[in-house]
Amino acid sequence: MSWIFLVVAAVAVFAIAAAFVGSEAFRLGHETPAAIFDLDEAVDAVADALPEGAQARLSYDEVRRLILATLDHLRAKGLGALPGEDLPTPPAEDVVVEDDVVLAAVLGAVEVQGLDVTDEDAALVIQRLLAHLDAIGALGPQA
Repeated sequence: MSWIFLVVAAVAVFAIAAAFVGSEAFRLGHETPAAIFDLDEAVDAVADALPEGAQARLSYDEVRRLILATLDHLRAKGLGALPGEDLPTPPAEDVVVEDDVVLAAVLGAVEVQGLDVTDEDAALVIQRLLAHLDAIGALGPQA
């Protein structure tokens, strides 16, 4: 008689575990994975993706500063957060970030920092950064 109780208990435990695993697998399969941004990885990826001429003109420190200026602008638009910060509440309407506005903001930051970077090189870094952000799943669709 006790073996019947053990079989019923084992079947019940298996059914509960299968239901839990199945529901979690379904939830995780339909949830958008969080994009995790690593600044050092981004600097390496962006610097390596630049054309040879830009690689010769820009140091890794300059690429890092251009990336940080771009990210500061995107953060000011409510499109990101620093490590440890909560993500801002999504706006009611889509946020459109125009390339020339981002470039102007980054060039302004470059001027304040006193970097000797051409407009073309800054635009290339922004373009490669946006491609990197898209590759890691941190960008939404293009407008």
